Amino acid sequence: MKKLLILIVFIPVLAFSQTRDSVEVYEGNGTFEHRIIDLSYRNLTDVPARAVNNEMEVLILDNNNITVLPDWLANLPRLRSLSVRNNNLKDVNILMYCPNLEELYLSGNKNLADLPSFSRNPKLRVVDVTDTKINDLPVRIRGMENIGYFKYSAKKK
Repeated sequence: MKKLLILIVFIPVLAFSQTRDSVEVYEGNGTFEHRIIDLSYRNLTDVPARAVNNEMEVLILDNNNITVLPDWLANLPRLRSLSVRNNNLKDVNILMYCPNLEELYLSGNKNLADLPSFSRNPKLRVVDVTDTKINDLPVRIRGMENIGYFKYSAKKK
């Protein structure tokens, strides 16, 4: 019985022992060069202009201190996937002007309380807003046939 108790104590320690320094990215053979831009864990307060790239398909800005998404995101013709997890976003209205967006990850933006109408985003299939102030399925999302996966943290009853 004591051995089981020891294991239970150490399992959570092992699960949370990964540090940011142990994260590595293998960028393959370079065929995706300029199509995937990962600026996560950089302590950014805004999205740098150097991220502007008309070839970009995936933009990852997780775990920074970004408060506003720049207007130029709407001018990226190939942007399919945007991940802005664990930042300080309150407003993401610019995203309604990204017509090729297919995946949107906004979890962990604790002050995000509303989403724009995604009626101009016919390709949007995946939206994750867990751990935000959005704790119910928005009415305008219910009416969108293209959304196949909408993840949110439900209200505690």
